[in-house]
Amino acid sequence: MLKNIIKFTLLLLVFAITTCVIPGHGCMAVSAGTNLTSQAKKIVKRNTKPSDSGKKKLKKLFKYVENNYGYKRVTGFETYNGWAGDYALEMYSEKKGSCYHFAAAYAFLAEKATGYKVRIGVGKTNGFSGELQNHSWTEVKINSKWYICDTNMDKYAGNSSGKYFLKKRNRLKKVYNNYKDTQYFMTGF
Repeated sequence: MLKNIIKFTLLLLVFAITTCVIPGHGCMAVSAGTNLTSQAKKIVKRNTKPSDSGKKKLKKLFKYVENNYGYKRVTGFETYNGWAGDYALEMYSEKKGSCYHFAAAYAFLAEKATGYKVRIGVGKTNGFSGELQNHSWTEVKINSKWYICDTNMDKYAGNSSGKYFLKKRNRLKKVYNNYKDTQYFMTGF
């Protein structure tokens, strides 16, 4: 009798996990991924034209993120599997977030609009106050070279000047602490 109860309980648990009854156990990624794709497609469609060049789409979406999202501090950031998608979705819905949200939101839009390889850097910068602090930014690969597109830094440190849009990495080494200890996360959209 006890064996049957245990078997039945295990079967229920497996069913719950695979059918998304228990949040956070595998099923969230599927629904989050579908919603992320849908949200990114809508934003790209509203803000770019199919005839725009890849660089023009990147610029329009860069300005879109700067103009439509505000800042919300996040403390204790830690990466986990799927964090970038979660942060992008949160930014799209709440319209505010940290540098991690800005980087993720722009990364998914850039990749969806252009098909370019896009990654998110998580490291340190001295671009805001001159002191090193944790930070996240987006990088886009065009013709085998990586370019920085940092919407958060551009909006708050560069006063939306375009200083941090599509810049060669070697031109910003001092700002991004020479990329020491930077972790990169591919969007894999």
